[in-house]
Amino acid sequence: MFVVLKEYIEGEYKITEYTVDGETVSHKVSERLLDDLPEQEPVEVQPKPTLEEMQAQTLLNTEVLIAMKNIGV
Repeated sequence: MFVVLKEYIEGEYKITEYTVDGETVSHKVSERLLDDLPEQEPVEVQPKPTLEEMQAQTLLNTEVLIAMKNIGV
């Protein structure tokens, strides 16, 4: 069973030393300490179009393409 032998801060890292026998270090774990993250503006999420809206847009796009073909564009 591992037991924490010692914890300390070294630069940007928190170091935790573990032991099995209570005296010698069996392994170390380094955890990066993060500074406070800057606040971010909320991202506005656009609602998904309904099925009817998508069908209407598809019909409109089709009509525009047909009109463009008829005028030679």
